[in-house]
Amino acid sequence: MAFFRSVLAQMIICGMIALLGPGLWNANNSLGAGGALLPYLVNGGNSLVFGLMGLFCILSPIFVNWIGVKRTLIAGTLGWSVYSAALYQNNRFGTEWFVMLGAAICGISAGLYWAAEGSIVLSYPEHAKRGRYLALWLAFKNSGQLIGGAINLGLNADRSTGGKVSWVTLLIFVILQACALPLAFLLSPPEKTNRSDGTKIVVESQTTTREQFRLLWKTITTRQIGLLLPVFFASWFYWGYASTFLTLYFSVRARALASFLSAITGTIACTIFGFFLDSQKFSVKFRIRFGFLLSCGMFTLMWIWVLIVQHQWEGRLDKLDWSSPGFGKGFGMYIMLGTIGNMVQNYLYFLIGTVGDGTSELSRGTGLLRGVESWGQCASFGISSSKFSPFWTTVINVVFWTVSLVPASFAIWEVEDRRKLDQERLSELEGGVASTTSDESIGKGETVSEKVSEAK
Repeated sequence: MAFFRSVLAQMIICGMIALLGPGLWNANNSLGAGGALLPYLVNGGNSLVFGLMGLFCILSPIFVNWIGVKRTLIAGTLGWSVYSAALYQNNRFGTEWFVMLGAAICGISAGLYWAAEGSIVLSYPEHAKRGRYLALWLAFKNSGQLIGGAINLGLNADRSTGGKVSWVTLLIFVILQACALPLAFLLSPPEKTNRSDGTKIVVESQTTTREQFRLLWKTITTRQIGLLLPVFFASWFYWGYASTFLTLYFSVRARALASFLSAITGTIACTIFGFFLDSQKFSVKFRIRFGFLLSCGMFTLMWIWVLIVQHQWEGRLDKLDWSSPGFGKGFGMYIMLGTIGNMVQNYLYFLIGTVGDGTSELSRGTGLLRGVESWGQCASFGISSSKFSPFWTTVINVVFWTVSLVPASFAIWEVEDRRKLDQERLSELEGGVASTTSDESIGKGETVSEKVSEAK
């Protein structure tokens, strides 16, 4: 029972959910357009997914305040299998309306999932272990893509031409993703979770919906978060282009191989990066700044490679297999773009976990991060749902990403070695806001003396 209540056990549960839900969803999309013959309908569906997901990610702190983080997570597991079922129907029977309905259900559910999951992953662990637990969670999520990629590759390894993947692949995904729901019931609420250092998880008191909107607006309008919003948007804006690139230029089995390998490289890179972000040999200030330069700097350099390859391949009609001349140039570009993109995600979550604390505060921060990211993906897949030039899509990506780094750098350079609570938050703590309450809304908070000493 002691292990079941440990932070590690909660991270494993969250990781398994991430593996079965978004991990397998990413594996599906790493095939390019959900394994479809042409990318346009599925790109439109993905655009709807991310549009709704962005809205519900941002509003999800209200649900966390209302029904608690655990129940919000449970609700967030309901949509993945529905959308995969819609893609299965489209792949096997040509059904189109179900794709859009499944996308809407998945978008709403996923919005609740991402903010609840992000809040758990960042608020449950003690500060000194957040980076490595975040890496563990991302490793599980990428393992979902790894397992899905292995299934994809095994079922499509003999298909060296273009086309759609085997419908059996999608049916397996539906079954596996449905298993995420019962796993969510195993999560321990924050007041019953035991940290290894003996400190308690900070969970704010339940408040009115109006107060939650006020706090959400306050978070959005803070200088630091406001400066980070553009990089949140731009950090996942590339994914619609990457998915379409894979579909347009590669054979079915090459797309399956990409789904498999990108999971391996992403997991390795994020795990190593996570240990650096947690390293006590360096100050928080150094880790935040160097992590930004490393992850975002490499991502910026990647776009030079992307521009070169896309310019050369513009208008290309043949599908490249792994035995085709020139295969490695574009395939390697796709793998590296996804790998470094995962490192950027790892960094942004760590950054949010550094500037915030407590399940409610972090649900607002992670909700904004994932919500604005989702709107970037919505716009990206919206562009890719038409026959807009992939090269000019790349140019738009470069412009958005480069411009977003300017305000982000100002916000990041303001992060200090120690997180300091503002006077209003300190007053709330001194007033006993962080106290023990019910499972449904809040959990056991740290004592005032612990938080005041931490702030100092």
